[in-house]
Amino acid sequence: MKFLRRRRLGALALAATAALMLAACSTGSPGTAPSGDSGNTGPEKANLKIAINPSSQFAPMFYGKDSGIFKKHGLTLEIVPQTDIAAIISGIASGQYDFGFATVVHVLTANANGIPIRTVSTIEGQIKPDDEGTVSIASAKSGITDYKQMEGKRLATVGLSSMNTLTAWALADKAGINPKSMKLVQLPFGQMAAALANGDVDAAVMQWPFAGDALNAGGKVLAYNNGVMFGNTATTFFNTSQSFIDKNPNTVKAFSEAMIESIDAANADPDAARKALIPGMGLSEQQAKAARWNIGGVPYVNLDSFKTAQQFLVKFSDDKAAAAATEALDVSTLVYPGALKK
Repeated sequence: MKFLRRRRLGALALAATAALMLAACSTGSPGTAPSGDSGNTGPEKANLKIAINPSSQFAPMFYGKDSGIFKKHGLTLEIVPQTDIAAIISGIASGQYDFGFATVVHVLTANANGIPIRTVSTIEGQIKPDDEGTVSIASAKSGITDYKQMEGKRLATVGLSSMNTLTAWALADKAGINPKSMKLVQLPFGQMAAALANGDVDAAVMQWPFAGDALNAGGKVLAYNNGVMFGNTATTFFNTSQSFIDKNPNTVKAFSEAMIESIDAANADPDAARKALIPGMGLSEQQAKAARWNIGGVPYVNLDSFKTAQQFLVKFSDDKAAAAATEALDVSTLVYPGALKK
């Protein structure tokens, strides 16, 4: 699958070697915790390094950190901003990061390439059908008002093999145009509004608070990607390696439970969660007040997004061998059981 291989970033390829070493040391089955009862003992590792790709969707985590939820679970978080998701996957596999952000697409891609990454919690809960967190925005000067007009146009996306690229392809396919005709331009979220304003791209798949800048400049909403394609399931996750789960079952349990509690707390008091973005991401008060994420989302993981993304990856693949590897994955093995609702 060229989506998986030709455009895969170098860091992901490097992660495969580290993953094989981790897999050799792993004693647990894929997606499972060790069979022993961990009891009520505390986390094996209390100080955790967490890699994120900064956006408003991390408000629940920052709120949980600032309000003492993680501390209550015996955990201290060091947050590391990282815009390269392949580098996060590599860091998880090598042990550089204890937990790290990745979308369902990255989790599937990593495992199809032999890297044993496991999802341990959602970032912002399951996506509601009216979610506005991930949005495709066309520039005011492009004249584009619908995905039907995106044939041959330039689309900014945070990663060439990202979740946002996949949903953009799915939306283009749904609109009846050739998804691969769109010319992808890889940009960090923070640079997309300027690229739209300067005419460097025709549209962009964006996250908040950066989407607000594009809309304030006259940008036109084409679609809320995840709300359209992945309603009632989650697409963004914290993940770790199977090796880390095997060695630190109490830590993984504590982290997963702290994230569930943090999402529930942010749902109950979104204004307080917005305020946590000010020190957490360095936002201004105005930016924090305008921040959006999937408020009200069910905090647990379900497997629907894994199944849907698996189908999309196979459908849009142009590499038969990699498509077969993706199709062969048993997605139920890719999720830590404690992240699923009992």
